[in-house]
Amino acid sequence: MKFRIERDVLADAVTWVSRTLPSRVPFPALAGVLVEAGEDGVSFTTTTQDTWSHNTADAVVGEPGTALISGRLLVEIARSLPAQPVSFALQTSGRVEVTCGASSFLLPTLPGDEYPPLPVLPDAVGSVDAAMFASAVAQVAVASASPDDRNHAYAGIRMEIEPDGHLTLAATDRYRLAVRELAWNPLAIEGPLAVTVPGRELLEATKAFADAGEVNVHLGDSETSISLTAKTRQTGLRLMDSAGFPKFRSLLPTQFVSQPEIEVAALKEALKRVSLVLHQDSAVRLVFSADEVVLRAGTGDEATATETLGCTLQGEGLDVAFNPRFLADGLAGLNESTARLSLQSSEKASVLTGIDPEGAGEVFRYLLMPVRLNR
Repeated sequence: MKFRIERDVLADAVTWVSRTLPSRVPFPALAGVLVEAGEDGVSFTTTTQDTWSHNTADAVVGEPGTALISGRLLVEIARSLPAQPVSFALQTSGRVEVTCGASSFLLPTLPGDEYPPLPVLPDAVGSVDAAMFASAVAQVAVASASPDDRNHAYAGIRMEIEPDGHLTLAATDRYRLAVRELAWNPLAIEGPLAVTVPGRELLEATKAFADAGEVNVHLGDSETSISLTAKTRQTGLRLMDSAGFPKFRSLLPTQFVSQPEIEVAALKEALKRVSLVLHQDSAVRLVFSADEVVLRAGTGDEATATETLGCTLQGEGLDVAFNPRFLADGLAGLNESTARLSLQSSEKASVLTGIDPEGAGEVFRYLLMPVRLNR
């Protein structure tokens, strides 16, 4: 294996794939970046077995070949090299010589025969605006459970794809539910598809493609993995068992007795201030009346806080309490300047949405359960 590559191209390629280098490796080969030189340039691959990244870069290839090099070391070297072309050459000793200007490194290789093969990339089922997709995943990911949760389905993000050009993302940790609908461009899809993707991994993957313009979504016939691609980059994730994920649409209420509308920025700041007096797992009360909402935190002889904000109310006034962190997470997911909190009662699920003054745009709904308090 021999090739020459520009320093910035090398640094960009190996840094991008290093996102899926595992922090703990069950066997040495997974700590490496698989470097493959061929007619189309040089590719760099990393995998945790459950996630993987693959990137192809332009290079002048003298001899095709493959080498598995320590990933962390290769990333650090690539970032520190001077701005000159970088040459790679696999020696008969099994080491890889890396030279750039006056700098030279001789790197040992890892056992390539232990490196797991990547799944074959299936055809794309559609494409979506990359920045919008990353934003949508971030909106719902706050409601997914920790990856350590015993019910692993709740650590995933449900993705439902329709052939008519609609994509729905949903996540829940049993205490709140976030749902985001967005448009996408269907390709090779005959009917509806529904999969559950690991939430944390999908969040990281979509962030990595956020500046790509458009990202393609690939699903195989066996529906065991999902891949995202854009130009020379590919990231794949193994899918989760969808059996435990709830039928989330039936959880969203449609009838409400009260719908206050509040400025998002003002509510965020007020919530942050009154929460300063709370202990863990305490709640913030919101008392709604015709033209204002009063936030109350703390009880008894402990520290207390109160703040009043203006609001517009449709329906009756209500006194309701929420976990302040859950409410803050929902507000953080809104891109609009005004929020609507749709209330059924002080004890039933509420739905937080943003208000678009033009009546169009995003569809993001955030359901959260009130906290019962001794009033």
